[in-house]
Formats: sequence, structure tokens, C-alpha cells
Amino acid sequence: MRRAVSIFLVSAIWAANCQAQGVTAGSLPAPLATKNSVETCLNSRYSQHSLRKTPATAQQIGNILWAAGRAPVAGTYRNIYAATLNGTYLYDPAGHSLSRYSNEVTNDGGFAIIYDAQLEFDAGVMFMPALLASVSLGHSTESAVASCPKGIGYPKARLIFGVQAVSGLTTQLAAHCSVPQGQPGWLPDPATAADNSLEEVLANLKYANSFEPANLTLPQISQILWAGYGCTAHATSNGRAGLTVPSAYAAYYLSRSIYLVNEDGVRRYQNRDASASASTRDHRLEPVGAAPGGSRPRAGTGDPSPQPADARAVLASAIGGLPKAPCYVVLCLDSPNAGQQYAQLEAGFVAGNMLIQASALGLGCHFRPNLTSAEQKSIQAATGIPAPHLPQAIVSIGSLAPSVLLEGDANGDNRVDLEDYVILSRGWSSSNSQAAYDARADFDRDGHINVADLRLLAANWLRML
Repeated sequence: MRRAVSIFLVSAIWAANCQAQGVTAGSLPAPLATKNSVETCLNSRYSQHSLRKTPATAQQIGNILWAAGRAPVAGTYRNIYAATLNGTYLYDPAGHSLSRYSNEVTNDGGFAIIYDAQLEFDAGVMFMPALLASVSLGHSTESAVASCPKGIGYPKARLIFGVQAVSGLTTQLAAHCSVPQGQPGWLPDPATAADNSLEEVLANLKYANSFEPANLTLPQISQILWAGYGCTAHATSNGRAGLTVPSAYAAYYLSRSIYLVNEDGVRRYQNRDASASASTRDHRLEPVGAAPGGSRPRAGTGDPSPQPADARAVLASAIGGLPKAPCYVVLCLDSPNAGQQYAQLEAGFVAGNMLIQASALGLGCHFRPNLTSAEQKSIQAATGIPAPHLPQAIVSIGSLAPSVLLEGDANGDNRVDLEDYVILSRGWSSSNSQAAYDARADFDRDGHINVADLRLLAANWLRML
């Protein structure tokens, strides 16, 4: 009897402690819509290295985990854990809930996200929605939440959060192009504010593999490149100009190795000036050597130098699983850094931000990471990217193609089957303001997943394109 009472007391104390810390196993509160724009959150992100062990509320943890769970997965699996001050929980994105996993507690900050996945790239993609969600909370009914990616060697990468003061949101623009307007390489100023809501964009991420052939506009290209790896007004602790993404020790592993492939050939994105000093800021494109197939004159630019041939078709045919798109961004790493976990994580940061920004612009986005050595060489041969820059992922971007999929085909594999039903069932009876909502199952696009969507699925059951 005494043992039973002791067990009961321990359980009661543990449950009371969980309530005090704002975390229990079970459902999390629905995500809070802060109404802060994607662009302002990107421009306001920065890392804080000393994070307090103040307990986070269930709403704070819920918003951040929900955002993390919205990210697509390019690898074979992923598991998301939340390490808190009273234990570690496994997060279920479909049910937006937590289940007790272990007694391990976070040793830094108020809580941490631990991401277990096949690819470090996927961890980076997932971290960015979570980071931006924490930035957005600073201007809401919740307290501000600071963050910093840490902990490779735990053995898994951790994203640490602390409930503490932050600088707040800013629309101050720091990314200006050094090339005169109208000259080759000029990019218009990116926007640091827009009429969208971060949470609404995350609820409807446009991860797709079918695009219209229409080319992107220069403002769209400028915005996406800036979102992926552009300069912001903050400075790092070691005096470097901060970017929209975090970087271990502000090493900025992708500097000078992000390449744009579109109808104008192959060009490199530069966020630093000609000195390449990490303390400088810029926002421009520069040409790369002519791609296979020859070159053509630069039309209407007054530039007498030849323009590389359009490499998109060659690139798409050389890489399996790469959709045909009007615009590709090739994320590369210097050869010595290609095997570093922090560098792989950073490539995922860039891709994650590009997906979020593309979705905010109404564009679709797709990732092709985990490239083989043969594929890397094929990409370099198709684009003229120099040999020391090893491609790590290709981001495909474009306007979403008119729906050619069967209604009911939630996962886009051109057939309606049990996998589509599972996606619909997980979001059943949800609306676009709720965590369980998955836009892929909203076949009639009315913001609700209900009987009308089930009827569309049933009408095409077991049909294929």
C-alpha cells in the first residue's frame, strides 16, 4: 500500500510539474495566428547564444512544433522530438500532439527541438519554419522566444529556444544591389514586409513537382534569392553581416556558391561585395562561364559579352526526379565543407526559406537533395558550375501548373488510392486555421476537409493518369 501511495505521489508531482512547465502529453493548442508577414520574420531573424531556462508555454511550444511539422521530407523518414525541462516528448504532426518519450531534459534554454532524419538537409528545411514561428511570436499575445541551432554531436542537431527578450520585428532593408539598375546582374530591392501571415503561408506550403513554363519575374527571383541567403541588418557576435539563415560560427558555408539557372543562363548569387568579406552586404548576380550548347547575345541589355545558353533542359534531363521548371537554384558547398553536418544543415536552411517565400508569392517549390557523385558532375557539366563547388541540392521554382491531377490525388503520384485516403483522414473535419489541416486533401479548395472532399476522392478511387 505504501509503495502504491509513493508511486501515486511521484506521478502526481510529475504531472503537476508538467502543468507548471506548460507541457503535458496529449494534444497541443491550435497554432496562434500572429499575422506577421513572412518577409518581416525573415528580415528579423537572428540567433542568441545564451538562452534562459525559463519554461515555455504550451502555446509557444505548440506554435513552433506545428511550424516544424509543416516542412516536407525529402529523405526516407523523420521524427521530431521536443526536449523540455521535465522530459522529452515525441511530436505527432498529424494529430498535433505529444507523447512521453524519455526523461531526458534539455540542458540549454527552455526547450529544444531534436530532429532525427535520414538527411541533415531535411533537418535544416524543418528548422526554418520553426525559427520563423518563434520570431513571429514576439509580436503576439505570447512572450518573445529567442532561438539558436546547436548541438550537432548530441548525436542529433537541436534547435534551442529560450523565453526571453529579443530585438523584435524590423523592416529595415540592408540588401541593396551594387550593380546599376538595368545592367547585367542588377536585382531590385527585396521586400521586407508584405500582406501575408506567416502561419497562413505555412499552413499552405506549395511543395509541388509540376510547374507552368512561364518564366519568373526579376522581382520574384530577387525576393526568393534574398529569402534563401540574403543579408539582413543584424550583425553576428563575431562582427559579420547577418543573413536570413543561421550559420554555425557565422561561417556562411554557401557564400558564393548559390547558382541561378533560368532562361538567362547560369548566374551566381552574391550577397557580399567584390572583396567577399563576410562583414559586407550586397544583392547581385554575376555570370558563370557559358554552359554546353554555346551562347547567345544578351538581348536588350547593352552588354556585348555572350550570354550562356539556356541550361534548363539539359539539367532536367540529366538528373532523375527533377521536375521541369522555369527556374532552378543549385545549392553548392566548397569541396572541403561538403561532408560537414553544419554545412548540410545550412543548405537545408536555404531551401526551407525558399519554399516559404515562394509559397508566400503564390509559387510552387520542389527539392532534389542527396545527390550522388555522378549527379553532381552531371549538374556541373550542364551548368558550368566550377568543380570546387559541389552541388548539394536543386531547388525547382515556378508557377503551379493548372490542376492536371485527378481530384482525390493528395500526394501527387497520379493515382487515387489508400495513401491519398490516409492524408484525407488525418485532416478530416479540419479547416485551414487548424493544425490538422492539410491543403493537399482540400480537393475543392474551400478551406475545409469534409464530405465534399471525400466524394471527390471516391469518384476517382483507383483511377490513374
